[in-house]
Amino acid sequence: MLKIIVLLIFIVPTIYNFIIHRNNVINVKKKAVFGFILAIFSLIAVGLCYRLDNTILGYAIAISAVLLVCTVMFFPGIRKDGFNIFLGSSPILKFVSFDKVKSVGIKSSKNNDLELTIKAHGDTYSQTYDLKDKDVIIKNIESKTNIKQIFGQ
Repeated sequence: MLKIIVLLIFIVPTIYNFIIHRNNVINVKKKAVFGFILAIFSLIAVGLCYRLDNTILGYAIAISAVLLVCTVMFFPGIRKDGFNIFLGSSPILKFVSFDKVKSVGIKSSKNNDLELTIKAHGDTYSQTYDLKDKDVIIKNIESKTNIKQIFGQ
């Protein structure tokens, strides 16, 4: 019974993140280091499951935990009507509409990345996008929001 509860704890936020991700117009950049971290986490989760549990339900828990980490790493992005952001303290992605955003900062980095800084709900959230999406991102933000200034262009 406890394993089923743990499985639900991992599956419910994963399904929610999949549903909220479907509305993304632009997704965050998938960095190689995050893929490496996800691969190491997968190996550790499956290894622990094999050594300690070795049941089908145990493997389902390990796979659902890996999927949850995957959704947290790769599913934030920009929607038509706002941002999907990762809060940091919760594995559930949060939708922030453009009218709740106080300011947006855009900064290009040296390795063809575009760093987007979003200030909303009293916090600052950072997301990394491909530099090739810069014009689409700026156009989407300027057309949908009442923010007069996007700093750091």
